[in-house]
Amino acid sequence: MTVVAAASLSLGAIVPSAAAPKAAAAGCMSDQEIQGAIASGQIKSWPKIKKMAQIPSDYQEVSDVQVCMVGGVPFYRVNLVSSSGEAKKIQLNAVTGGG
Repeated sequence: MTVVAAASLSLGAIVPSAAAPKAAAAGCMSDQEIQGAIASGQIKSWPKIKKMAQIPSDYQEVSDVQVCMVGGVPFYRVNLVSSSGEAKKIQLNAVTGGG
């Protein structure tokens, strides 16, 4: 029983760290890094960027909202779909809301 618990604990420690390099390799921030960047004023929140970019309210997120570095600049990346079924994959500057 003790061996199984120890194995479970060690696997739990391995899985998150194994996932972290994938995000880092892709140049994307973790959820915690995004929250920190918003709190420190480095980037704006997704709802603010969505409003600045004048994305119609009938478009909803159908993927995780990511913040990835593109040429040293943070960009939000997300897939959206409208109530009529129109799908868009967008990338918006996480500071200015521009494309």
